[in-house]
Amino acid sequence: MHTQPTPRPIEPSLLGRRILVVEDHPDSRDLLTTSFRLVGARVLAVGSLAEAQRGVDRFRPELVVCDLKLPDGTGLDFAVWLRARAKGQGRDTPCIALTGFEQHFPPDRAIGFDAYMRKPADLAKLCNVAAALIGRAQP
Repeated sequence: MHTQPTPRPIEPSLLGRRILVVEDHPDSRDLLTTSFRLVGARVLAVGSLAEAQRGVDRFRPELVVCDLKLPDGTGLDFAVWLRARAKGQGRDTPCIALTGFEQHFPPDRAIGFDAYMRKPADLAKLCNVAAALIGRAQP
């Protein structure tokens, strides 16, 4: 008898949460967007730092998932910009870095991020990490 594997539970606390996805590769961006929407999150998906910066005021994300290598800068540039901006507003937006680098991700590159994951990311784990970070950031 063949049994189906039990799906890993996905954290339900992403329902209605606003997540900004910053990823320049359309297929990866679509996969991340679909994954977060399937668990009920609201998603703004963009392909550059300039679009991400414009989207912050309009969308007011509760979490950012950001590729490290983008056409107009790095995810680190965006995280530093977002953190500096948050200081003046009294709110901090958690950030997850995504990297496709094969070599070990050096910890000094994670400055400004709350978590990082290698691509291709385990989507269930990514959703669980996202939910935990959003929950931690709530007052």
